[in-house]
Amino acid sequence: MSQPATRTSRIVAQYRRYLDASDSLEFFRTVNESYTVETLLTLLRRGDHESRRASALALSMVGDVRAAEALGHRLCDRDRGVRLMADDAFRAILVRDAAPSHHQNLLQVMHLNDGGEFAAALTPAMVLVQQAPRYAEAHHQLAIAYLGLQEYASADCAFRNCLWQCRFHYLAWSGLADCRRAFGDQREALKHLHRAIAICPDFESARIQARAIRRSLNRNPPTH
Repeated sequence: MSQPATRTSRIVAQYRRYLDASDSLEFFRTVNESYTVETLLTLLRRGDHESRRASALALSMVGDVRAAEALGHRLCDRDRGVRLMADDAFRAILVRDAAPSHHQNLLQVMHLNDGGEFAAALTPAMVLVQQAPRYAEAHHQLAIAYLGLQEYASADCAFRNCLWQCRFHYLAWSGLADCRRAFGDQREALKHLHRAIAICPDFESARIQARAIRRSLNRNPPTH
């Protein structure tokens, strides 16, 4: 068996070839033949910055739900390239973490939500979470539909169900903040945004929202 250093240098070499040629199919083929998910997770945790980038990219292609937490930790990696690769992999794994039919149904719901067709997305999203109750992204998309329909209590519940399945889902933390703001609870919204930013420091829209809430709270301090 190859020593860790050898395996690390090999994946870095494959990663560099991928950057030069942009041949994702070749990178996928070589990674799939040479590495297990467990080995990639070890490199993600312990490798240098190039190894961490390469393993995050590989996990975006071959990883499964076992990688979600490790990738969640890397969303705040000290290296920005690792953070970006980890974010792409994290989202990819959340979307495909289901049976093929459920995955296809999720993509349909996501398309409707992305187009602002929240009423049309609601029923298939509800069916999907009933069929696949551990599918974190299904709960997230259901929450988005509820939020778009201004059904804030139901959205709040669905965002929390998403986070119960995946605590690193920073978009769900941001969604909870939207619900809290709709309820007039600015301080709780700010806490949720801070949680999202702690998970993903590059989440700029959450930073903008947090600054706006802090300014509002400073202008209107609570009275006793």
